[in-house]
Amino acid sequence: MPPSENFFDKIKSAAKGVADQTKQAAKIGKLKMNVVSLTSEKNKHLQTIGLRVYTLLEENNAIDGNVLKEKIKDEVDQISRIDEKIKEIEEEITDLQSNTQHVDVDDVTHDEPHEEAKSE
Repeated sequence: MPPSENFFDKIKSAAKGVADQTKQAAKIGKLKMNVVSLTSEKNKHLQTIGLRVYTLLEENNAIDGNVLKEKIKDEVDQISRIDEKIKEIEEEITDLQSNTQHVDVDDVTHDEPHEEAKSE
């Protein structure tokens, strides 16, 4: 194989590795943004629960546990759903990060080590 073909093959291989890593980093970033969005949604549900507890206290000067459970059931179910989704996304992120292959870019312009390296 002529030296120029070897050189270009090495360049192509390195470029593909960098492109793959870039795609993977973008996917991880998108997943992390999904976690942020879900966490924000979860916080809204928690605020709604707090408002409902406060309203019950204001209306009745006490909280009946059964009434409270009924008033916040949908919010608690949504929070559980969000927590499960966040867990799944975090596991996917961990899997992607553990499968990341680092690309080492070598000097592909020379087949032989530099003259300085040979003399050492």
